[in-house]
Amino acid sequence: MKVSANELLLALRAPNSGWLAALICALDEALQDPDFGAPQRQLVQRLLDAGYVPGNVAEAANERLARFEQTVQDLHMMLTAGSEEPIAPAPVRPKLTLCGSVA
Repeated sequence: MKVSANELLLALRAPNSGWLAALICALDEALQDPDFGAPQRQLVQRLLDAGYVPGNVAEAANERLARFEQTVQDLHMMLTAGSEEPIAPAPVRPKLTLCGSVA
């Protein structure tokens, strides 16, 4: 089945397309990862074909995702711990006040 970019772009313009966007972003990342091979793609396809995710699978996936997020956070902390220079906060934008004169 060929993917229609125009159809997807149109679908992403819908106000209720948040989950579609999240899934497409996750899928794009997964497809760029060499560890996400044919066996994993087949598992995802079978879940889509079934139309549901078993509860125990969803729970295990949530636990695995939490461990993955912790690993990413730990790596970030390790990389920034050696930094001697503090990261400067973003500059605060000035507040503009509109003034008018009565002439």
